[in-house]
Amino acid sequence: MLPSVGSKSDRLLRSRAGGDDYIRKLWDCWWRERGEFGDCILPRAVWQFHGLRPANHPQRRLALAAHWLASGKLIAQLENWCATHVADGELPGSLLDILQVEHDEFWSWHWTFRSARLEKPRPLLGAARITDLAVNVVLPWLWIRAAEGRSATFQEVIEHRYFAWPRAGDNSILKLARQRLLGGSPVRVLPTAATQQGLMQVVRDFCEHSNAVCENCRFPELIGTRDTHPPQTTP
Repeated sequence: MLPSVGSKSDRLLRSRAGGDDYIRKLWDCWWRERGEFGDCILPRAVWQFHGLRPANHPQRRLALAAHWLASGKLIAQLENWCATHVADGELPGSLLDILQVEHDEFWSWHWTFRSARLEKPRPLLGAARITDLAVNVVLPWLWIRAAEGRSATFQEVIEHRYFAWPRAGDNSILKLARQRLLGGSPVRVLPTAATQQGLMQVVRDFCEHSNAVCENCRFPELIGTRDTHPPQTTP
């Protein structure tokens, strides 16, 4: 049985600053649909908020995804983006133009349902997140669509954009990798997002399974084997 209307929304309204009725409107829509989609609700225990930046809160990410779904134009825009020439240096900005959404009366002014109203509006998607979305989600997804559609031309375009995409911001994983594997080299040693992704994969495959002094790590052995026995190529 569904709970009485407003039981949860009332608690949220009492616990946050602001006088608008945004949460009430959401609840008025959700309570009618919860019986059908209740089994899709993630348990509270799976959410991890420790150390999370306010701008990256899942509530804002879900609001952004809701905008994409509501527009009904995202897939067509991404396909058109693949078919349009874009200079390598303009790739992040061109994708941001597609994925950024218009001003949202609530989420442009709040980090979460319970947060106070911000002093100035904040976009739901910032430029710093575009590279993460591109190399982890958008480009791999588009490549699979091109492969399934047997479009070699689109596959080549997407592959080029993946390997040409400018590097993302630095993070703790990359710092660890540069310290252990590249002698503490500066950020500029990784010029593209693809090289960053490759180095992070090395960390996940090897560094996370070894200790701080790299005991019993198989990575040097594998590299040495590759140098001794280079891959054979067909003339």
